[in-house]
Amino acid sequence: MISRRGGIFCLLLFAVSVAFGQSKTVNTLDVPNVEKTINIEGFRASLDSFPESAQKGYLEQFIVPGNDGYIISRFGPRSGRMHYGTDIKMYKGDTVVATQSGVIARANWGYGFGRLVVIQHRNNIQTYYAHLTSFLKKKGDKVEKGEPIGLAGSTGRARGPHLHFEMRENGQPFDPELVFDFKEEKIREDAFDTESLMALHKKLKPKGYSTNVAVPEYYKVRSGDSLWVISRKFKMSINELCRLNNISENSVLQIGQPLRMY
Repeated sequence: MISRRGGIFCLLLFAVSVAFGQSKTVNTLDVPNVEKTINIEGFRASLDSFPESAQKGYLEQFIVPGNDGYIISRFGPRSGRMHYGTDIKMYKGDTVVATQSGVIARANWGYGFGRLVVIQHRNNIQTYYAHLTSFLKKKGDKVEKGEPIGLAGSTGRARGPHLHFEMRENGQPFDPELVFDFKEEKIREDAFDTESLMALHKKLKPKGYSTNVAVPEYYKVRSGDSLWVISRKFKMSINELCRLNNISENSVLQIGQPLRMY
């Protein structure tokens, strides 16, 4: 009887350990580790089919993601954790396109990302497109720059429809604003004739990139704040702040007053 009970206890212990191990595996599919699912070498032949000219001045050949470049959350610390991409306002069903030619390395559900497409490009660069409502491509498909790859949505951890966009090099995330001037909807001149995100990062980090403050949905006015100070802090125009909050440039802000940021 004792040995039988001992056997049952061992089986229960084994089942619990297996279940715990499975949940642990799911939890590791977070933003910092998702690149581990991508086998770059598996797409090498397809990438080599692009012309050699595509490697020259590579970063300046990308196109700006999103529709109008309106950022709602930047790369950097956010709510006690790291935000590894740039959130761009889009509406459900808006077409999301490839920012550069490459091969679809992933098109499935990602923990936190919702429906996620990852494109492998030359120079060991990957781009991520998350929170999609549906896919237009599948893993292994070759895509050209500007080609539709999915439809925008709010799947995964998202408060509303938008595109979460990332740029990675050798699996390491970099601030997309190193490459893109979202406000002007163009490539930064600093990115011209630059092949490496790491080189661009070292060049622009002293200017404040990769340490941007994330934009909250609402911001509470603090002592010393003004429309000018807030606009500089979150890199948005005073006109946009006034429009979102139905105030004028001459309005007097009160401490604790909530301002809508997007």
